[in-house]
Amino acid sequence: MNLNFYLIFLLLILFNLALLKKFDLLTKFINVYDSPDLLRKRHKKSTPVVGGFVIYINLLFILLIDFFFSQFILSDLFNRFEFISFFLIFSFFFILGFYDDKYLLTASLKLFISTILLFVLLNFNSQLVLDNLFFTSFKANIFLSEFGLIVTIISILLFQNSINMFDGSNLQFANFSLICTFFLLIKSNFNPFFLFLTIPFIFYWYLNKNKYTFLGDGGALSLSFFFSIFFIKFYNNSIIINSEDILVLMLVPGIDMFRLFMFRILNKKNPFTADENHIHHILFRIFKNNGLVQLVILLMSIFSIIIYYISDNLIYSILFLVIIFTYLAKKDKIKNL
Repeated sequence: MNLNFYLIFLLLILFNLALLKKFDLLTKFINVYDSPDLLRKRHKKSTPVVGGFVIYINLLFILLIDFFFSQFILSDLFNRFEFISFFLIFSFFFILGFYDDKYLLTASLKLFISTILLFVLLNFNSQLVLDNLFFTSFKANIFLSEFGLIVTIISILLFQNSINMFDGSNLQFANFSLICTFFLLIKSNFNPFFLFLTIPFIFYWYLNKNKYTFLGDGGALSLSFFFSIFFIKFYNNSIIINSEDILVLMLVPGIDMFRLFMFRILNKKNPFTADENHIHHILFRIFKNNGLVQLVILLMSIFSIIIYYISDNLIYSILFLVIIFTYLAKKDKIKNL
């Protein structure tokens, strides 16, 4: 690792320490709060929604420094046009989510705008479009050809929705983001760029754990897009060979989203209607302690990943999680009879 690495690492730490020192001033400047309503939002006081902003400005710094100066990995993954396109759409997603945090947009409008943003990005950047999906568990290699664009858009939208629904209690997204970052770090052979990424996520983990801030839609939309593009880039560049290596990371939020959509549709409700049937709601009704809730969710993710890599078969991880979800749902139903 050269001098640039240590300099950037030090600057990031100092930058986040400065943010922490001036955090009250930052929250007053942003002026977006999540207030309790005694129904779904049961936190005790109004909490700033600046977690997404904190991570966003950190990532802007890391992305710009790496692409134009350090060149640890981004210049190998993106050409200049791809990077600028990715950078702009990443920023648009943050702005869209931030606007939603402040003024509340409908789910259908967010979905429409998100689809347009993805179409614009992917239509002009074919290297960000999935060409095929290789599954070792099914011994299948699906060539997408002309359906590549639509499959890529749908995949990113599903991931964004699952993360938006998954980000429901303190540390839930913070833990998930660290899992994704460590995955990219390992797959990149410990490229310094991904070491930099751990700093803002660890800083957000600290802020979220101590109830200083929530992530907000600005963070959920932009960061799910951020991870999606890196997963696709790693896959298209053969850094990741098997699409299941990515899917296993998304199993817990993905299965929870699918379960919620099916439950709402079967009960003749809008699948985007908010309720208290998310996995964190179920676990909190059982344990009454958010620390235990997050530990269980984290262990569900870790064990499903371990099962996948031991068996080399995603089906076993899916079965494991379906059993756990079913058991918890039944336990919650019995407990609340």
